[in-house]
Amino acid sequence: MQNDKLLASLTIIADGAAVLAGIVWLPQLISWLESRNTLNVILITVLYFLFCIAVYLIRKLEKQLLPEKAKFTIPPLFTNVKFLRVLGAFFGVTLLLIILDQLGYFQSIFVVDDRVLGAGESSAFFVFGPGALLAGSLFYILVLSGETRETVLVNSGRYVPLALFGLLGVNGMMLLLTAVFRAVFSLWPWPRTLLAALLVGVWLLLLFAPPRIWYLTKRPSWTSVTTFVIMLIYFTWQIIA
Repeated sequence: MQNDKLLASLTIIADGAAVLAGIVWLPQLISWLESRNTLNVILITVLYFLFCIAVYLIRKLEKQLLPEKAKFTIPPLFTNVKFLRVLGAFFGVTLLLIILDQLGYFQSIFVVDDRVLGAGESSAFFVFGPGALLAGSLFYILVLSGETRETVLVNSGRYVPLALFGLLGVNGMMLLLTAVFRAVFSLWPWPRTLLAALLVGVWLLLLFAPPRIWYLTKRPSWTSVTTFVIMLIYFTWQIIA
């Protein structure tokens, strides 16, 4: 019974921790990410792989049987492999653009002279480098939509800590990308309108809804939906504020 109560509060803990971390650390993160450098890329890359591990662990969780009155139906489209691959590709391309921006790639492509570079250097700069980054960022597609066995059993002692790690890992990536988006948009004239907020909110939703949907397939709960929406609104506001 105690374990059930803890499981029911996991999303409250994880999403509450993300909002609290945003209140405490977002200003510092935004200030740090406004200056493009390699350390930022290392931070983003490390958290990206932790994010992939977190999503994988969520998918490894056993589905928990709940009373009929506590269940709600998740539309089959949201767990359709092709649909998930599209969302995974969207996340991968977004991450690629972020990393290229942090590396100063978009500024340098207008400065680098391919008449000075050799064939190898030109290929590495314009083709192989971005291609390698794209392949790494699209690794998420396999994590999100590949076949996975549910080996983390509900009654095992590792179910709660692994579920919590999965939720925190996803929320940590959401916190980081919120800081990245705010740092990027702070350099541009960005309209603070309801339409802008809606577009940013949909963007974040497309990036981070799939892991939460997988969690909902393991443990359906309106609490999980509610806390996710509150967290999404908070991070959207932080980006456009």
